[in-house]
Amino acid sequence: MEKKILIKATEVSPSINFNAKTGFLQIHGRSLPENAVTFYKPALEWIDKYSESPNNKTVFEFRMVLLNTSSSKVFIDIFRKINHLVDLKNSEVSVVWYYEEEDEDIEDIGIQYEEICKAEFKMIATHFRLMG
Repeated sequence: MEKKILIKATEVSPSINFNAKTGFLQIHGRSLPENAVTFYKPALEWIDKYSESPNNKTVFEFRMVLLNTSSSKVFIDIFRKINHLVDLKNSEVSVVWYYEEEDEDIEDIGIQYEEICKAEFKMIATHFRLMG
């Protein structure tokens, strides 16, 4: 398994920075790819492999600015994988969902994911503009 996956952000896709050694998995920015399934496929496959031998502590960090419908559906798959990792009980798993204080849409999306997520879930409002 690759120890890291790094995908740089574009105008329509977020940065993805997953590090198996630290257990820190980040998705930041705008998620508006035309085909979210194709865009996120390497990240989803990486999470599957990571789940076989995860770090003792795993933190998923989301700092989303925009999220289209197809990305939202793929995020449900990501949260299923997070739940699977929790069920394995071989890593302390948490999720941190950042949103701009005035962005009710991204806050509401985070609340919806929190409802389906088995991991500890923190919602953090920021007073500064998230990238994007």
